[in-house]
Amino acid sequence: MMIVYVAIGVSLITFIIYALDRRSKQEPLDWFVATKLSFFGGLIASGVAYVSTSSTTDLKELVSEIKPEIPIVQEMFVGVPSF
Repeated sequence: MMIVYVAIGVSLITFIIYALDRRSKQEPLDWFVATKLSFFGGLIASGVAYVSTSSTTDLKELVSEIKPEIPIVQEMFVGVPSF
């Protein structure tokens, strides 16, 4: 449910900022552009909220899987670059 709140909040903030920008320039409000900005702003924000609040990944399990690979990867970065 938090994803919906984030999407609506970002959409409203995006619309308000767009309207204030147009008003400060004393230009008319283009409703098509305002709709696009609000929609895509909310869409991107909801995607970020979904990815960052996903409870399906347990961080301890993920770290325990990656931890044995760290020394192998670090071997690539030993020494001075030769280019």
